[in-house]
Amino acid sequence: MPKTGVTGPFVEVTTKIYIHLPPCFATKPVEGIQEQLNGFLMRYMPQVEGVVLAHSDLKLLESSGRIMYDSPYSHFWVSVKLLVWKPVKGSTLHGTINLQSPDHIGLLIYGTFNASIPSEFIPKDKYEFNPNSTYSHSKQDGTEAAINVLNGEWVLKSTGESIGHEGSIEFEVSDLVRTNDMLTVTGSLVKVPVTMRRASMMVKGSPIDASSVKKRSAPEEEDEEDHKAAGTTEDNDRKRIKKEKKKEKKNKEEKKEEKKEKKEKKDKKEKKKAKDE
Repeated sequence: MPKTGVTGPFVEVTTKIYIHLPPCFATKPVEGIQEQLNGFLMRYMPQVEGVVLAHSDLKLLESSGRIMYDSPYSHFWVSVKLLVWKPVKGSTLHGTINLQSPDHIGLLIYGTFNASIPSEFIPKDKYEFNPNSTYSHSKQDGTEAAINVLNGEWVLKSTGESIGHEGSIEFEVSDLVRTNDMLTVTGSLVKVPVTMRRASMMVKGSPIDASSVKKRSAPEEEDEEDHKAAGTTEDNDRKRIKKEKKKEKKNKEEKKEEKKEKKEKKDKKEKKKAKDE
């Protein structure tokens, strides 16, 4: 795959990540960083606006980490190349049909990612739902697998043929929804005008340029945004630690006050007892 290109919905992006390394990895930082990066796999990462599939080319951007206040964690920047699944609204994808109903068509993309085509995005002048139909499709090994569709299937009005050729269908990406750290694709068999799109369907920005991201990631070309991001992260760490210290101090003062009150009550009780005697 080219270093600075896009092949379908798969993109290679070089980006920077701020690492919080636990003290148990002090003598083996690379292992600790790899473990943290593995936590991003098959999850949606807002920073790259897609699902991370793999990581490579790890580079430490600092010779040492920062240990702040009484936190034992080491904080520093790393550069890493990520392979990201990032479909673009308006692009074309292929999916394997795994469910059909009068309301939608369920699909599986690359055998991994879920997609759905709502009935509102299926042209009724071309297709119709046949509640009494069954269909079959070919498996990946070429053998035919018959599937009984209890709820029927979508077919061509003109011929009655199944909507999906050999169980697969081509559709346009009309919406991308983040669900449980994963992207779910909403597809369409008709062009969806921008004015008809829901708020979540509006394009929020142009696709990430891998070369521009790489430029910002290089140590020698670190820009103001990187410094600002680092400052923001460090500020958040300071605020968190300061807040924890303040809370701890408050708890100590409350316990001290409570102990003082108990002592005063005890002294008062003993004085009263001595007076009565």
